[in-house]
Amino acid sequence: MDSLRQRLKHFGADLHKQVDEAFSTFSLDTRPGYGDFLRAHGRAILSLEQALESSGAEALIDDWPQRRRSEAVLADLRALGIAVEAPRGKPPIAGTGWCWGALYVLEGSRLGARLLLQRLQAAQPAAPAHYLSHGLDDGLWPRFLRCFEAQAAACDERQLQQGVADAFGQFLAAAERYGRCIKAS
Repeated sequence: MDSLRQRLKHFGADLHKQVDEAFSTFSLDTRPGYGDFLRAHGRAILSLEQALESSGAEALIDDWPQRRRSEAVLADLRALGIAVEAPRGKPPIAGTGWCWGALYVLEGSRLGARLLLQRLQAAQPAAPAHYLSHGLDDGLWPRFLRCFEAQAAACDERQLQQGVADAFGQFLAAAERYGRCIKAS
């Protein structure tokens, strides 16, 4: 029998691919391209983290404050002199399953950050990288998986899937909004 993690990975595979393809159009080789990348990620991260905060993420995962990346992306945007739009409206209050699904996507997004960080540093060594380097060496993914496997299995799988879909949807919508830069050849 496959694990909940494998089922969510399978469920979100097409969405993940769409998000990866959308963000592949952003050039980390240029200041404007990296700025748009950060604006897009900032829009998604701020919205998702605000929803998770409103829904009690701190009660689900005890190191939640350490995992939050809103300040890191905002610091990078400030360093580049770029303003980010604040999330509009009041964040929804979501159920526990939705939160675990959204957290699964957010925490999983760290896995590709190391490669993106290497690309950025090769192209723009002086570029601010608080967001891409956030928590890379802190063991956050293995700790997340232990909590996820211990607690998320009790959740309604449809709610978990909705959290996954909504989180990927936030990233996809943000990429479409800010994806004006052509990928560097």
